[in-house]
Amino acid sequence: MGTHFGKLDRKGRISVPAQFRAELESAATSHLVFRTSHQHPCIEARSRPVFQHIIESIQGLPHFSEEREVLEATLISGSEMLRIDGDGRLILPPDMISEVELGDQVAFLGKGDRFEIWNEDAARAHVAEAKQKMREKRLTVAASVLPTTPRGVS
Repeated sequence: MGTHFGKLDRKGRISVPAQFRAELESAATSHLVFRTSHQHPCIEARSRPVFQHIIESIQGLPHFSEEREVLEATLISGSEMLRIDGDGRLILPPDMISEVELGDQVAFLGKGDRFEIWNEDAARAHVAEAKQKMREKRLTVAASVLPTTPRGVS
């Protein structure tokens, strides 16, 4: 979770924020699945186990159905597995960088089961717009969704 800022160098390298790396280490994974979002101008990153749930959902659809074909072609074949190196860095695919128009200043938006990599200015605008929508619609989280006892508290 959280929003963190960083740099993208000319070779497409980024340093994954330490907070995100710590979460990945606690989940015992350094492999991430990256794909360009079909909803926003950003790159989504999920752990392999989280992405596997998406694959299983798609595989539950009827073989040869249009919905399955579209989801396989966009979500699965459009994804790439990358590994974070020992220094916490990885190299983003050039086609993903150009598709979402990343500049040298990037933002990492934590979104629960994934994080997103945005052009910094676009990320700031996205978060501001989301906050405005939340206020206008007076959105809340249902109490039944929240745990009754916080984790780590007995």
